[in-house]
Amino acid sequence: GSLAEAVYHEEIGLLAYSPLAFGFLTGKYLNGKPEKARVTLFENFGQRYLKPKVSQAVSAYVEIAKRHQLSPAHLALAFVRSRWFVPSTIIGATTLEQLKENLESVNVVLDKDILEELDIVHAQSPNPAP
Repeated sequence: GSLAEAVYHEEIGLLAYSPLAFGFLTGKYLNGKPEKARVTLFENFGQRYLKPKVSQAVSAYVEIAKRHQLSPAHLALAFVRSRWFVPSTIIGATTLEQLKENLESVNVVLDKDILEELDIVHAQSPNPAP
């Protein structure tokens, strides 16, 4: 978007705010709120991701991950890393298992076909959590 153009001209990078969308992009909230998840534990946390269009977009992204034998977290973090204007990726984890999965995403490189599928979903739902 317009920020990417600005950072290019100013020779600075952007950091993605919550690249896993408070865990929503992992797909864990598609069937309700898991018992010990952040959004469950802290009721007012991540309210923007509870909007109606979010689950539709997340479902589409999770399906892309499954089709390509990737975890949804790997897909989301690898996508952020694939952006030329993002110099580093901020990760957050509640459990050691989540941290390990997030760190393993550094080994995932998304090919052109996956990026095109992600672009299609994004075009259909460009900002589901305004």
